[in-house]
Amino acid sequence: MVDWDALEAAGIADARDRAGLVEYLDGLGFSAEEMADAERQGRLFGLAGDTAGRSGPPIYSLRTAAETLGVPVGDIERAWTMLGLSVAGPDTLALSQADVDSLALWVEMRSRLGEPVDGFLRVLGATMARLAEAESSMIRLTQPDMWLGHTGDELTTARAWRAVASYIPRIGAMIDAVHRQHQVSHRTFLEGLAGGASASIVCGVGFADLTGFTALTRVLTAAELSTLLSEFGGTVADVVHADGGRVVKFIGDAVMWVSSTPKLLAKAAVDLVNHPKAREAGLQVRAGLAYGEVVAIVGDYFGTPVNLAARLVDAAAPGQVLASTCVRDKLPDWPATRQEPLTLKGFDEPVPAYELNLAADR
Repeated sequence: MVDWDALEAAGIADARDRAGLVEYLDGLGFSAEEMADAERQGRLFGLAGDTAGRSGPPIYSLRTAAETLGVPVGDIERAWTMLGLSVAGPDTLALSQADVDSLALWVEMRSRLGEPVDGFLRVLGATMARLAEAESSMIRLTQPDMWLGHTGDELTTARAWRAVASYIPRIGAMIDAVHRQHQVSHRTFLEGLAGGASASIVCGVGFADLTGFTALTRVLTAAELSTLLSEFGGTVADVVHADGGRVVKFIGDAVMWVSSTPKLLAKAAVDLVNHPKAREAGLQVRAGLAYGEVVAIVGDYFGTPVNLAARLVDAAAPGQVLASTCVRDKLPDWPATRQEPLTLKGFDEPVPAYELNLAADR
């Protein structure tokens, strides 16, 4: 039974006029105090979904988390910042038990693995931020009832948010399963490379991007652009993985990947440039390739081969694969045409390059 007088006394304005929403929240088990707190934040309609999306009630501040873990509060503040998160102050209750358990893992890993763990934490934060943005984009495009300004009805929006938020813990389980699969896959990939127990490895680096995409942004809707980029990303991942490589990152309409051998690198590039889905969409793909020693840290790759491949894709024409001399030398049987030396940003001298034949027998 809803105590309307108590709710209005607690600060919920026009409680009786919002009976549908209040009775819905009461039926889910929320107390008058919880509803009043959500009302003070202007999010009574979001209470059911917000609660489902959290990892637990905020029972720790950064300071009490530090005391619990036996580390300086400054370390916890720094870890939280590296994750891309913020709190109003060190004494604000903002962390759940699950948050503190996660920070306990960071403390343990740092004591065992040292400084690289901080880089891992930054990658984790950036990855989760991007995942949250991807989720939000998906929701914006498909669930207009999530916005009160669209429905004009708090109960409708509350139900919509609750339904979407119910996916969050299940997505967490999905992330765990996919992470384990990628760990196995990446370990297998690394074992096929030249290198040892260091950050330096020898591999092929490729960049590919879409030409004609900028023009399409002027004529396609946001939904159509989203679909196009999603399909391109899926196609790239399928091709690169089928050819034994690993996607490192997407940068707008471009992709970076690594391959264990020059042959697999070139095969992936040609398969991308020749892919029928790009042609059907009126797009052309171009690629730049290099091979050599790179440094693999914090989920990314650095070094001259990376810089060279990135510059070569910028210099490539639509439908063209430009390869460095090192790639060409390791593929003597692959038909290729030597280009005039290219003036590339970041390189003091003109750089020789080769256009790989797209119809070569591979």
